[in-house]
Amino acid sequence: MSGISSTQFNLPWNQHERYRIALYAKGDGFPPPLLAVLTAAGLQAADERTVSVEAPRNWKPVWDGIYGLLANSGAVAAVEASVTAMTAIADRRDSRPVPAIQHIAESLWLGDALIEERIMCYLQPVVSAREKIFGYESFARVRSSDGSVIAGDRIVAASHALGIQHVIDRHLQVQAIRTFVSSEFNGFLFVNFFPGFIQRPAVYLEGLSETARNFGVIAKHIVLDFTRSEMPRDITHLKSVCEYGRSRGYSIALDDVESVEVAKKLLPEIRPDFVKIDMRLARQAADPAARNIIRRLVELAHAGSSTVIGEGIETEDIYQALRQLGVDLFQGYLFAPPMPIEAALKRSAG
Repeated sequence: MSGISSTQFNLPWNQHERYRIALYAKGDGFPPPLLAVLTAAGLQAADERTVSVEAPRNWKPVWDGIYGLLANSGAVAAVEASVTAMTAIADRRDSRPVPAIQHIAESLWLGDALIEERIMCYLQPVVSAREKIFGYESFARVRSSDGSVIAGDRIVAASHALGIQHVIDRHLQVQAIRTFVSSEFNGFLFVNFFPGFIQRPAVYLEGLSETARNFGVIAKHIVLDFTRSEMPRDITHLKSVCEYGRSRGYSIALDDVESVEVAKKLLPEIRPDFVKIDMRLARQAADPAARNIIRRLVELAHAGSSTVIGEGIETEDIYQALRQLGVDLFQGYLFAPPMPIEAALKRSAG
């Protein structure tokens, strides 16, 4: 596999050939014993408050050694750090707390997976009350170097640490369309969409729109699935992003809806085509209080002409309870887990 050039993406932690790891002492400077430990490990002192060392593109092993020294010396809280390209000018204003750099170092695998094209698109069916496939939701997975598969929660956490949520998001959207079209599936394709960092929707959706045109996919059949936990606090901004997506022909889904208050606040503004009931609430469908909330959410959604989807359906009892409450579509392990395209094709053929 030829892989992707890192210059195609803004991957500041993965794309440079050489890096400078710098440590900055808080207060008056490094205590002499700590400074002696750090310089013995190869870091060079620029002044009494700064030491640094050069590292290769894979700078994690060098950082791991430094972090171990700081942890063993009890100095993690007394130091800040930065990791910058050797071609850039080191500036203490770029420094971060040591635990933040450690989190970045532990997440570098995701940038490498993106460059090496190891990010995969899994599909999970969304079914009707008659258990007919209505569409599929796409999920990101990463094939690790040892062949194991890394699931979405770790991908999301790593993307946040590296500050590349938008890169992963856009990459998966394009990959999802390619996967969906290659499978010759019909129906709707739900793609996760994080509006919080979107400032220019036209630019953000450019790759998605171009891919849809190239593959002849009807925009209406692509559902921008807005994850509520990632939504901006500014509803006006969220509304503008949704309106732009709708103006381009896309369908809109509001995910993780769990309260009547949220529904009353967002549904009239967003006017989603689909409302997804939060899986934690859906799984409590046997509880009278939860049933009342779900029933009210269904009423509010239907009043706005939105289709209601129940997520996280794992048992027949939950499925039947949601059907009785008027939920229209269903998604969960009871029907199928997220799966690679080959498995989805085999299941569809069967």
